This record gives sequence, structure tokens and C-alpha cells, in this order.
Amino acid sequence: MASCQGFRLHHALPAGCAVCGHKDDLLICSGCKALPYCGRDCQIADRPAHKAACSAIRKARNVMEHEEQKLRDHPGDVMMSKDPFTSCVGHFWGVFETRDYMRARYRLVRNMESVDHVVSVTARLDHCMDLLRLCRGDNMGVRSLVPGLLIRLQRDQDSYDFIKWWANTLENSNFDWGDTSLPYLDVKDADMFESVERFCHSFFDLSHRTCVCLLKIRLLLELVRLEQSTDSLGPSPHPVISAMLKSPNPISSAVGASQAIMSSDSNARKAMIDTLKQQIDALYEAVQKANEHFWHNLTDPDVDLDNMPSSYTRGSVEESQLTVGDNFFAWVETPGALAFIVTKFYG
Repeated sequence: MASCQGFRLHHALPAGCAVCGHKDDLLICSGCKALPYCGRDCQIADRPAHKAACSAIRKARNVMEHEEQKLRDHPGDVMMSKDPFTSCVGHFWGVFETRDYMRARYRLVRNMESVDHVVSVTARLDHCMDLLRLCRGDNMGVRSLVPGLLIRLQRDQDSYDFIKWWANTLENSNFDWGDTSLPYLDVKDADMFESVERFCHSFFDLSHRTCVCLLKIRLLLELVRLEQSTDSLGPSPHPVISAMLKSPNPISSAVGASQAIMSSDSNARKAMIDTLKQQIDALYEAVQKANEHFWHNLTDPDVDLDNMPSSYTRGSVEESQLTVGDNFFAWVETPGALAFIVTKFYG
């Protein structure tokens, strides 16, 4: 029987100085531009630990900037009389000569994964969203990274809206990806308590499906905590995560932002909790059916996030490894989420 021992059950995404945590008057590392320090002393102290990641990120950024400058300096080389960053927006990948730039920028996003900080996560998200702006069709699979990054930044509603837009659009076989006048990523304030049936279809992106499951778990845990604060639920229904529900910070930002939830009575919240449990069960089974390796890899105390495969087939170990790599820290930074899954997976 597996246990929770060995897990980093929960840690918050760092947001201050990388060494001392100080939050005022921070300076960003000029090399990687992904990690802040309160001053030179802290930066020097962190140099041995940060040096390798900083160098890799800096090199990746230099390659990206070189490829970008080539496109801007010689638009004729891409058969365009104007700067492709203005004339090709929305269908960048369709112009073959832009692909080295797109790949270089994606590699930069991947290299920045080695820096665990809100500055790095925010920068990665910004790069991903701009890559999607340039190439709506997302030929490189950037969309798989976005929901987890938004969750790490406590933007649960934005994460759900993003996933739902892709679900809506991929169900619409008539959507014209080449028509940049059509709305793009425009779903706002979707109902996060709605049915999960559409997310359980076999074709649905595994990364997005697992993130919907995590979002539902975050809603559940926050509602359970809200109920416990009124002493109306009694003991936690999941003793292994009871202590984690005492976190001083909201588990899901969507609960506190909902006036309907915050003003509801205990009976209504209990009904929401029961509904969420059923939805999580359905998503859990759908993930297990789509990839039998995912939950095991996610809850493996020895999970290796440094050696990700370069390709995969649906349902494969490689697909599960890549999906875990994309979203692991969103789970780790959610108090109780991994322990919740462990109790389901191992009983």
C-alpha cells in the first residue's frame, strides 16, 4: 500500500526574493529574467544553485531573440513585404520560415520550468498566450501548458474559461482557424460547477481533462473548508487531508469570488459538495480510461520531472509523463490535492 510519505504534499509558489522571501524593491536577474532578488547579497548567495538554470534560460532567450530579429530584419525572406509579426498574426505556423522562431520560443518556455517562482510562471504564461496569438491553431501543443500555469497563479476561473473555449471550439468542426476576425479565447465566467460530461469524451486533451479534475478538487476542498468553518460538516470526510484544509489562503479563488456561493446556506453548499464529488469521480474514471498510467505517475513519490519524452501516443506512458510534467506543480501547490488522489487511487 502506497502512502503519502515522501511526497512534497504542498508548497506555495514562491513570490518574493528567491533567498530571503523579502517582497519589496525586488530586482530581476538580468541573465534569466525569471527570478527576483532583494539585492546583490542574496543574488550572490543563490548563484551556485541558480547558475545552471540561469545559463540555460539565457541561452534559450538569445536563440529566440536571434530568430525574431531575422524575421524582422528580412521580411522578404518569408515572402512578406511587411513584418510577419504584424502581417501573419493568427497563422504564423502557416508561414514555414517562422517555425524556427516559434520552436525557439517554445524551448525558452520549457527551459524556464527550472525556475520555480511566480515571476517565471507569469513569464511562461505570457509567452504561451503570445504564441497562441501568433498561431491560433496551436501546432505545437502550447494550449496543454496554459491551464496549469493559470492554476498556479490562482486564476482558477481563467483556467476553466480557457479549457472550455477549446472544448467548445474543437467540438465545432466548422470553425475556420484561418479567419482571424472570429472570436478567440473569449469564454468568460463560465460555470465551474457545470456538468463534466463534455470533458470525459475520449478525444479530449488529457492535460485539460486532468486540470478540470484539479479545478473541481480545488472547489471541493474550499467548500469543505468553508463548511468546516461553520462546524456544520463535522469531521473532514477525508481525514488524510483534514490538516491541510487549515491553510490560511484560499484553495480556490473561484469560491471567494462567487457571491452566490459565499451567500448560500449550509444545505446549498452541501449539495454543491455532493455534486462536485460525483463530477470528480467521473473525471477520475475518464482520466484512468484515457491513460491508465497518469494517476500512478502523478502520485509516484519518485516522479522524475527532468527527463521528459519528446513524443507520445495516446494512452501511453510517455503521454502520462508529459502531462504530469506539465501540471505537477499545480497539483503540489494545491493543499490536499495529491493526498485526495492518493486516497482514491490506492484506497
